[in-house]
Amino acid sequence: MNKNAGFILGKITKPFRYSGELILWMDVDDAEPYRGIKLIWLELRKQLVPYSILKLKPHKDRFVVQLDGVNSEEAARELCGKDIYLPIEQLPVLNGNIFYFHEVPGWTAIDLATGMALGTIKRVLDHGPYPMLEVEQEGVDLILPLPENFKIEVDREKETIKVEVPEGLVEVFKNPGTRDDQEEADGIWSVEE
Repeated sequence: MNKNAGFILGKITKPFRYSGELILWMDVDDAEPYRGIKLIWLELRKQLVPYSILKLKPHKDRFVVQLDGVNSEEAARELCGKDIYLPIEQLPVLNGNIFYFHEVPGWTAIDLATGMALGTIKRVLDHGPYPMLEVEQEGVDLILPLPENFKIEVDREKETIKVEVPEGLVEVFKNPGTRDDQEEADGIWSVEE
């Protein structure tokens, strides 16, 4: 499996005891769909390597995992800090107005208030306090925020997401210059006394 065919489930955080067991943290809201996994992939030397799971049991807010072939604390330490990958097919099916970030590139973003197409979703940016859609509209990239209190409507059949767009946001991206910028470019300066 390669990274494009998978998703990061979580991370191996540290050894557990001395027999090669590891603490596994799952970066999910609900770990229940993953309690029965039998195989994970870890990135070692820029390649995903499969490991069979011999044992997986809850431990506080994480899991203790025993991987086939990892029988010592030293072997376990070599895997600490490694991301855990699973094939995308193992993601639970989502319904309603929630979506996986990897599934929406290529979909159409639509203004929820007006019903007008905003453009094609290039990707989901997840670097701040909430995710944002990067949408291409006639060669211009729009950045549309998706905070929790904004309404969205997901239509998987039509591959569209209707999003609440703050008034004037699209114009900011389409017309980035301001009046002060134009006056400065024209050599007009105003000095207030």
